[in-house]
Amino acid sequence: MSDRVKVALKWLKGVLDAQQVQYQIVGGLAATIHGGSREVADIDLYIHQTDADKIFSQVTAYISKPLTHYVGGAWDLDYFQIIYQSQKIEIGLFPGTKIQSSENGSWHELQTNFSNSVIKSYLGIAVPVMPVEELISYKRILGREVDFIDIQELTRVSGL
Repeated sequence: MSDRVKVALKWLKGVLDAQQVQYQIVGGLAATIHGGSREVADIDLYIHQTDADKIFSQVTAYISKPLTHYVGGAWDLDYFQIIYQSQKIEIGLFPGTKIQSSENGSWHELQTNFSNSVIKSYLGIAVPVMPVEELISYKRILGREVDFIDIQELTRVSGL
């Protein structure tokens, strides 16, 4: 568990909650929150594209990659990146986000459902997180080495 992640997550949660922006934590941080043990590299989350303007004034000073449409790696999405006190935060916009299968190259549109989020705690900070079943499915599609590590740990911890 990382104090750097905790500080950035607490700040980010404050910004999002103050503007009443729904969000969902995904990726490695979600895996850690659900019981994985991998070190968190960045904070990944999705917000609705119509909410991006609500937070820009609070995050402008920390933007390291401006809002853009990005296609690369295994993603096709609109996103921007923030670095807050040396912690990278990547905010993807929903709808329209697609991830590519490592198995056959097909694209899968993410159906982020904020109402399905589960409230979980990271070092005392309660945040909405992608449900573990959805996270495992998401990571199976991506199929990177880190995803296989997370899948193995999450299936063991969750009993799925």
